[in-house]
Amino acid sequence: MQLFAHRGVSDLAPENSMAAFELALLQQSDGIELDVRLMSGEVVVMHDISVDRTTNGTGLVQQYSLEQWQLLNAGDGHAPPSLRQVLTLVAGRCDVNIELKSNDLVHQVAAEITYAVDCLSFELKQLCVSAFDHRVLMALRGILPQANIAPVIASCPITLSQLAADMGAEALHSDVETTDTELVHDAHTRGLAIRVYTVKQAEDLLRLKKIGVDAVFVNDVAWARRVLNAAV
Repeated sequence: MQLFAHRGVSDLAPENSMAAFELALLQQSDGIELDVRLMSGEVVVMHDISVDRTTNGTGLVQQYSLEQWQLLNAGDGHAPPSLRQVLTLVAGRCDVNIELKSNDLVHQVAAEITYAVDCLSFELKQLCVSAFDHRVLMALRGILPQANIAPVIASCPITLSQLAADMGAEALHSDVETTDTELVHDAHTRGLAIRVYTVKQAEDLLRLKKIGVDAVFVNDVAWARRVLNAAV
């Protein structure tokens, strides 16, 4: 079971900061999960619609200029990074899951994926784009047909993972509370990987491992690895 650092190692460093992503690499994470929005035409790493919760600033992400953005402190002494900065840091050393938090950046994200493969030592299979808005994923596919996509679901649908399969997705991202044996089996039968967010309890981690989940998003990869190793 792969271990993805959720917003980097966000239990030990500010979420979605360069410090959190550097720590994810130090912990030898299988993958990094991050969230992106559009700011002055640039893809930046930020979960919320505003900067209030995670920086020393206030206001909506989309209202910032590049100059104003550089003055923000994401908690590690630096401005929230751009997607390009994170991809340059990682440089193919682990997988990266890019979660789209808005519907206005598919062209820019497609360009960043292409750049990462052409210039930053990534293989295409290492980059996956996810979103709760499944229409955005299909729009991305229209621009970059070979992109790996993964719809995110917050509950277990009646049709299980059929939607993801119909989309031609590579994986399904499901909530820890609703992921069960039936959903995992259905996803695997359809050729989908299943990745579960956000796992914070040891009992959930061990349960998901037992039922065959392919990957989990955790806030501290080293903690998750200790739990799994102790159960062997």
